[in-house]
Amino acid sequence: MSNLLHKKIRKENKCNKGAVVGQIIGLTIAIIVIVAVSIPVVDQVITEANLTGTTATVVGLIPMFLGLAALVITTAILSG
Repeated sequence: MSNLLHKKIRKENKCNKGAVVGQIIGLTIAIIVIVAVSIPVVDQVITEANLTGTTATVVGLIPMFLGLAALVITTAILSG
């Protein structure tokens, strides 16, 4: 009976390791997409839009919010 329990625990540990690896890969892809693609594209579009005043101020915050979203996603995935 004890041997069966040990086998079951080892199998669950292997499954948990696979889930953690999958989460890390997903997290890495999400961070790369947000930081390397989304923020520069949004920043370029904002620059080319020639916005002024309050609109420019509000729209200028979008890249910061994308960075904060990346941080929240990282925290949510790592905390379980």
